Amino acid sequence: MEETLDQEKLVEEIAKRVREIIELLGENPDREGLRETPIRVAKALLEMTSGIRSPQPNIKVFSLKENGRSSEEDQIVLVKNVSFSSLCEHHMLPFIGKIHVAYIVGQSRKVAGFSKIIRIVNYYAARLQIQERLVEQVADAIMSSDIEPKGVMVIGDAIHMCAYVRGVKDKEATLTSVATRGVFKNNASLRNYVFRLLETSKRSTLL
Repeated sequence: MEETLDQEKLVEEIAKRVREIIELLGENPDREGLRETPIRVAKALLEMTSGIRSPQPNIKVFSLKENGRSSEEDQIVLVKNVSFSSLCEHHMLPFIGKIHVAYIVGQSRKVAGFSKIIRIVNYYAARLQIQERLVEQVADAIMSSDIEPKGVMVIGDAIHMCAYVRGVKDKEATLTSVATRGVFKNNASLRNYVFRLLETSKRSTLL
């Protein structure tokens, strides 16, 4: 109950500031179209920054060992096309795109739950952020997890609204950022292999 009250108080306080901004912009916050806007903006901002106020989700681990038999290590696992949106910390405008996560199974023969990788991406995206830091944080979270991978590679590709709707107003430019850990860091052939897998996936469909 106390947590609910705290959330309601946050919405109220943020909404007050949003109302002031609307007035400073020269608009009337009491007109019909804007009457509920401060509350809506406050709730949206809290949703889009929820990662600041919540603990990192656990990465569920599954073993590849079965009936006493052990699978081979060094398998490459690639999670492609994880959609994300985040808020640029410079202008508080969205940047939207895809993240791809590759990791190499380690000696413990453990893999991560598929949805948990997506949750990790969403967790670090839900804050005031820059794309370059986002891929680093996702890579560190997976590299230090209980799956104990030999290496991790995280690729982000996004459109940034701060460049799309203001400033240079470039509607074609995208930003790609790459973070590598473990064996990916000094092995160009492994990195290139992941890029080839991603390129192949663009030319084919699973369904």
